[in-house]
Amino acid sequence: MKPFSLRQLCFLTLGGLWAGLAQAAGSWVATAPAVQVVMAERPAMSAALLPPSPELARGQVMGRVVWQFESPAGREVNAWLCHPGDCIRLPGPRGQTEALAGVPADTPLNFQFSLQERGQRAATLQGLQVIVNHDDLQ
Repeated sequence: MKPFSLRQLCFLTLGGLWAGLAQAAGSWVATAPAVQVVMAERPAMSAALLPPSPELARGQVMGRVVWQFESPAGREVNAWLCHPGDCIRLPGPRGQTEALAGVPADTPLNFQFSLQERGQRAATLQGLQVIVNHDDLQ
């Protein structure tokens, strides 16, 4: 058997990697309407964030999740990204996490927000969005 040339090896390796990524990886984007946050002791919950079609993420698990939301200038709130089993605290209005890695990719997500202090004025949060990267079950 003749050994592969360097060019053939590169093609086979890169081609195999690309084919694996193309078959397995995907992502979905979801947005939710604005949420008004009025209390420090009771979080306000956003509408559910779901894949645009159930088939898109069926049989897949979450990997990296990117989030964003907008709060009024100079106003900070406590924020969490939740699924039915748990919530993760968000350090700011934009970011990414792999804390949800392994959760089924068709699981509904939602944001929860609360004011940081009692007596703080209500805030309306807009631009609620997630991008969920997913992959086949391993």
